[in-house]
Amino acid sequence: MYQDIWVKGKVVQKGQRECENRYNKIKEQLTKYKSDKPFTVLDLGANFGYFSFRIAEDFNAEVTMIESNKRINDIAKQNDNKKVKLINRHVSADELRKIIKQEKFDVILALSILHHFEEYNQVIDMLFEDPELVFIEASALEEAKGGYNADRVEGIWENLQSRNPEILTYTKNLRNLGERPLMLFRT
Repeated sequence: MYQDIWVKGKVVQKGQRECENRYNKIKEQLTKYKSDKPFTVLDLGANFGYFSFRIAEDFNAEVTMIESNKRINDIAKQNDNKKVKLINRHVSADELRKIIKQEKFDVILALSILHHFEEYNQVIDMLFEDPELVFIEASALEEAKGGYNADRVEGIWENLQSRNPEILTYTKNLRNLGERPLMLFRT
């Protein structure tokens, strides 16, 4: 299992990827950001919804998760959080653009997902169109030597580095190929 499973205020099953430290870094930034008005969040590639459910609980934020894994349906039912909306299918870059334009998110999370998009430059550009905060976890540069979709790693890095990210933390990937940076961008 890739990610921790969060149900109504607690981890009910641990995953392989570290979640708590990454969430705390995101939470710290959202606490600084939070205004008197509620904010909206898009969690692109939400996996089991760990970050989505926690943000909805901690900040009373409206969160939209996009995730194609069908198992997330059961986790969403267990959480029964009306602040979290699930789009449970694979979305193309064109469909993602429509969702982002229609919903106008204040915050976007794209954690370890960009390398899944063949048209990653187009996806990155659209992530920066409207939100105030963008959190991106990119593949480690070492993943260009044998990670998943390794041919996309360097291009993603070049695009993101040109946008002057603030690195919040690093976490190991599952292939022991370097550490993935959790980046924050203020748009």
